Amino acid sequence: MKKQLRLTYGEALLALGRENPQVVVVDADMADGTRTVEFRKEFPDRFYDVGVAEQNLVGVAVGLSLTELIPFVNTFAWLLTLRAGDMLRTLVSYAATNVKLVGGYGGFSGPMDGATHMSIMDLSVVRALPGITVVVVSDHAQLRTALPVIAAVDGPVYLRMSRAEVEDVHPSDKLFTLGKGNVLKAGSDLSLVCTGTIITRVLEAADQLEARGVQASVVEIHTLKPLDEELILQEASRTGAIVTCEEHNIIGGLGSAVSELVSEKHPVPVQRIGIRDCFGETGPYDDLLDLYGMGVSDIVEAAGRALKLKR
Repeated sequence: MKKQLRLTYGEALLALGRENPQVVVVDADMADGTRTVEFRKEFPDRFYDVGVAEQNLVGVAVGLSLTELIPFVNTFAWLLTLRAGDMLRTLVSYAATNVKLVGGYGGFSGPMDGATHMSIMDLSVVRALPGITVVVVSDHAQLRTALPVIAAVDGPVYLRMSRAEVEDVHPSDKLFTLGKGNVLKAGSDLSLVCTGTIITRVLEAADQLEARGVQASVVEIHTLKPLDEELILQEASRTGAIVTCEEHNIIGGLGSAVSELVSEKHPVPVQRIGIRDCFGETGPYDDLLDLYGMGVSDIVEAAGRALKLKR
């Protein structure tokens, strides 16, 4: 059954708080939107709302981390990575503080708030900051298993989440291993490499390709940094063609990370599915994905182009 990922985040964060008394939550007047309200209800003394002040949001979290607490910082992904960008660079990345940054409403997933609130370049920003682990979860089961792993990391982590309604792709007992991708479907003709909730569209595209006689593997990269280079290079060597799929600008995200890697170590054709360096617009979420080149048909067509470029 589909439901919003943020609802599961609220539940999982509360469960983590019950298990680990060092976990605290910092929010920027977004508790209802981020669903940290569930944590606030049970642990009001471990919840800090700084108001609409995103730079201060990060600064307060850094201060808390220096007392050996584990702060989870929550707001819109675009506010966290752009408005608080100076603090991310200096207080989190450069200082290597133990802060967990949770960017909500990733991609087009808050479509009715319009283009200014869509987060289309957050992964580019945090990938470029030294020392920050970057995670993009795809469903509820993965989020539940990822949160304790993220809390256990000794250092800064950025977690990107969608606001959209999603359904589970992973079984509830699937372990989350930081820095290790998942092969969801085996294939020998080309590799569909994806991150985030677009994974359901990628799986549908793989089924359509199979009906046409094309065997496509589906590889999920939930950790953009550190990247699972071994798995991606194995896919490049085995299938000889890659299509990357992400709900993010094609500049700086998964497509860039994969292209950078294979161009240096095992060159193969790479086609990138994502937002093609433009802003979005207000409208129904699924329609926007289709309109901006992230439809199932777009993935299938990109696979055809990649296959034609194979040596």
